[in-house]
Amino acid sequence: MRLEPTELEFVERSPFQLVNDIVVFAPPERVFDVLTSEREMFEWLEPLAEVRYTSAPPRGVGATREVVIDLLQRSPRQTGAGALAVKERVLAWERGKRFAFAIDEMNLPIVRQMVEDMRLERLGPGRTLLRYHVHYCPSVPMRAVHPIARTVFDKMFRDAARRIAMVAARGETLAR
Repeated sequence: MRLEPTELEFVERSPFQLVNDIVVFAPPERVFDVLTSEREMFEWLEPLAEVRYTSAPPRGVGATREVVIDLLQRSPRQTGAGALAVKERVLAWERGKRFAFAIDEMNLPIVRQMVEDMRLERLGPGRTLLRYHVHYCPSVPMRAVHPIARTVFDKMFRDAARRIAMVAARGETLAR
């Protein structure tokens, strides 16, 4: 399902936000690398089943990727029924400062618009404030269950922020 066209300005006017701010014991460049690494994304986004950039390098604004999340949390991860598949488009790519993307397509009617915006602020040597904010507008079918769905997705993004902090604190990215 194609979502409404969304640009970075949506973060200033989105009707709903999930806000997760966390101190990471790693420099902002390392945190950015964790956010943009396909390999490391499997370590911080549970239950990720698949991720791949669909645009040619170099990565940056306009790059696209596909992500599949196994909502049923099966082992091994699966991409069929019970999976949330999205197509993302990068809106901001500033290493060590900001990574943001819009969801352009989604296989489930959860939202009409959505932007994930991750801002990084250097707090001192080896410390970064990660501001992981999700801006969205729920779809009409989702409005009836929005309070429950919001709780589920808030926990998913809060857990992701914590795992990003753990992965980034661990050390340098080996591969992207």
